Amino acid sequence: MFNVGAAKTDITYFRYGYTMLGYGRPFHRAKGIESQLHSRAVIIKNEGKKICFVNIEVGFCTIYLKQGVVQKLKSEFPQLGLDDSNIMITAQHTHCSPAGYGQHFVYNIPAPGFKKELWAHMRNGIVQSIVMAHVKLKPAKLKMGTGIFDEKEEVAFNRSLDAYNENKEIKQKLKKEEWHLACDRDMKMLQFEDENGRIIANINWFGTHCTSVSNDQYKICADNKGYASEYFERYYQEKYKDENTICIFAQDACGDVSPNYLWDVRKQWTRGKYKDDYKSAQYTGDLQYQKARSISEGIKSINNFSNRIESFQSYIEFSNIICDPEFTDGEKNKRTSGACLGVSFLEGTVEGPGAIKPVGTFLRVALDIHKKNEVKWMDDENRSKEFRDYLRLKHDTQNPKHIAIEGNTGKFVWLDHGGQIPIPGILEKSITFIKDAVKKNKTKALPWLISRLPLQFFILGNIAIVGFPLELTTMSGRRLRKTLKDGLQSHGIDHVILSPYANAYAGYVTTPEEYMLQRYEGGHTLFGKWTLPALQTALKDCMDKIKQGQKDNSEALIFEEKDIWVY
Repeated sequence: MFNVGAAKTDITYFRYGYTMLGYGRPFHRAKGIESQLHSRAVIIKNEGKKICFVNIEVGFCTIYLKQGVVQKLKSEFPQLGLDDSNIMITAQHTHCSPAGYGQHFVYNIPAPGFKKELWAHMRNGIVQSIVMAHVKLKPAKLKMGTGIFDEKEEVAFNRSLDAYNENKEIKQKLKKEEWHLACDRDMKMLQFEDENGRIIANINWFGTHCTSVSNDQYKICADNKGYASEYFERYYQEKYKDENTICIFAQDACGDVSPNYLWDVRKQWTRGKYKDDYKSAQYTGDLQYQKARSISEGIKSINNFSNRIESFQSYIEFSNIICDPEFTDGEKNKRTSGACLGVSFLEGTVEGPGAIKPVGTFLRVALDIHKKNEVKWMDDENRSKEFRDYLRLKHDTQNPKHIAIEGNTGKFVWLDHGGQIPIPGILEKSITFIKDAVKKNKTKALPWLISRLPLQFFILGNIAIVGFPLELTTMSGRRLRKTLKDGLQSHGIDHVILSPYANAYAGYVTTPEEYMLQRYEGGHTLFGKWTLPALQTALKDCMDKIKQGQKDNSEALIFEEKDIWVY
């Protein structure tokens, strides 16, 4: 038996006109509230050890938000025994929550800038949910179950099927009408029951984007997973006559997975089952709720389950990882480089278009010309060796990406400061914000994008929950699960659960094959073609430390508040 407590708090923050996070569009501003946003926390304790799993209904957690939560808990509630390594804060990735609560410049551009009052409100709400969960600790047992969505259920579709088909595992390419088969359609559940069999909480993992609500809707909304939680908790409320059961719908590998599958001619992007986005979100949420309920009702205790609890966290510098040849098909000296965003990232997806086409076209042409110059400079001995090595590494790792933003050096395209950007703000509002930030010298804190990433392991008996601040494509998720299962088997682990969007945010992870097509997901894979092998390499190192009982004393890179851009 464990001791388990669970609670939720409302973390909705509404200010009329606040930009929302997810689609990255400055015009996507909140004008109302469709559904509340929550923080849900589950604490599991045994023999003095504990872990705390949190899921928040926002676009993603930021490293600055996670550290704010940890510091507040340490200073005000030290008796709880919670710290950076045993708290995992995940997000279900709604695209209709407020923006501007991180320290890194790029993801604050649409907001624009850091909003301290928003950050503090979210931090306080998360802390409150954790403290309330701790108060409710009581004896409980753990059960695990899985379920598979039928192929006819309209819940998940691969929005980058051409990239998926490039993977070496695909022997026969799927057709457009088979895009629902290019997803992992299984849901995983951990369920906690008290001594009387009453359900305290369950955590469900399934990969489908919270993009049922598009960027032409202007209300705060927890999207499909928010509705799934609402429906499941309402069911238990009616069953038990109280509001104490907590139901979390977390993400799995969903980087290329969308709930949208119908082309809207008027909008020129894909949408869900209904023309009303909120009805589509409710529909997809209901599908997930119904599947979770069926799993819950048929769930069984895990055989040979022990009560061990372990937690481990390491901060890894991802801009400089040399990949283990085991994960690069034997190729040696494959590595990552500083975080870069591609033009395809700026252009958005088939369900959420970004910058207008003329901007993307202009940047590609200009960058092709600049790339030719950089190739020449690599062999120019009049330039410093350091500069030439930097160019070689960038091109070796990031090609064929058209680099729009270099996070480690603080450049937009090849320009050292935003005032030089030859694109008028009237065409793309984000350009105005970049120019303002540079003019006010508020982007001096580097990098512009996070590069020191938290990797985290929670072990419950023979289950490992692995958290990382990334969005995995379907095939990346499959390869990573195998790496983790192979590595942890000798540590008594039989089940591996991926938990993305954990503790920070660092874009996407495609396979090397998918990366070469430079669809949106490839353009948003920050550390280059070999990002997935680098992640596998880093996690393998973590697993070695766990099995050897080693501690990790690495820390997050946190900026001083004065160095964070405020518009």
